[in-house]
Amino acid sequence: MTRTVLAAPLEGLRVIDLSTSLGAYAGRLLADLGADVIRVEPAGGVPERFLSPLTDDGISLPFAFTEAGKRSVVLDGHEVGSRTEQLESLLETAQILLTSEGPGSLRRRGLHPTDVTHRHPQLVHVCISPFGLTGPWADRPATDLTLLAAGGLLALAGHPGLPPVRAWGNQTSVIAGVHAATAALMAVLVLEETGQGQIVDVSAQEAVAHSLENAVQYLDLEETIRHRVGSGPVEAGTGLFTCSDGWIYLVGGLGGLPLAWDSITTWLVDSGIHEAAQLCRPHWRERSWRRSSEAVQTFRGLFERFAAGRTKQELYEDGQNRGISIAPVSTPDDLLTSPQLVERDFFLTVPVNGRTLTFPGSPYRFDGMKVAPGAPPAQPGADTCAVLDALPAARTPPACKE
Repeated sequence: MTRTVLAAPLEGLRVIDLSTSLGAYAGRLLADLGADVIRVEPAGGVPERFLSPLTDDGISLPFAFTEAGKRSVVLDGHEVGSRTEQLESLLETAQILLTSEGPGSLRRRGLHPTDVTHRHPQLVHVCISPFGLTGPWADRPATDLTLLAAGGLLALAGHPGLPPVRAWGNQTSVIAGVHAATAALMAVLVLEETGQGQIVDVSAQEAVAHSLENAVQYLDLEETIRHRVGSGPVEAGTGLFTCSDGWIYLVGGLGGLPLAWDSITTWLVDSGIHEAAQLCRPHWRERSWRRSSEAVQTFRGLFERFAAGRTKQELYEDGQNRGISIAPVSTPDDLLTSPQLVERDFFLTVPVNGRTLTFPGSPYRFDGMKVAPGAPPAQPGADTCAVLDALPAARTPPACKE
């Protein structure tokens, strides 16, 4: 039997992408699902085309990743994304408009969401911005660093007593992009049912605050404010531990509960670490003792002596078989050769400017559907003629005329 390949989930949906790097990932997620995402650029390309890190021949890796599957058009007008007749005609054919600036900047260009949705009531205007469309910080400038700080995540990153450490890459754009894409799809469902568009107000700060691991739950349930702990555990049995070829992460206790404590103790003793029998003594059941520095160091010494002769893969497989929450800390090379990810064809190759780049695949899949970037990133304006010629009463720029 021949397996039928179904249309992508968002086939037929058009997205006009006027975003900066803060919103670019949202467009990529929608493009992977089959939406026709049209990136509007100035003649020389958006500044994000030159974001580092770059390949030796000048290809921006972040831009190549976020723009795969999108088309590119260059419209009339001196400022990209400003309200022009061409852009208005383009918006008439779209279901989603994606922007990622504060309300003041959008208003100056005639693209404030209340104005846009008034002119185009069928449009879902997804407004990603650093601090949202309202409030005293609505038009404050921001960077990935300041948004991580304002959202609270920076307070949890780094070693105690030292300045916080920013995670590599523009994590706030990823966090905001996931929230924005999810909210956009909810708004599209309403659009399909009612024919009415709406404004989707996505604050990157709020998206970060929504992504604080379990810090909020700790405050709510234990009245404990989490702080930076670095690579050190907050209690014995939980945290990062060295082994023969790197690091593993072990969860022997969580929230003061011993969880897999008995299984870990048995594992160590069975493996010849006889001193680990002391972990069976009653005081190791006490939360206050397991969270003491003495208990933390005692456990670390026992476990790392046991782990020194074993690889992280061996520890992972053996620990999982014993019902213990344990995982290897994977390097990029580990991920590229992971039997699980290789079997599922997670990584994909995309041709970009004559070279082949390897990207992470989409974070979702659908049975019988192809969910992946449809094409490599386009050159600036590569699709201008094709897009504008298909518009009703299109104003075709001179470059498209024969």
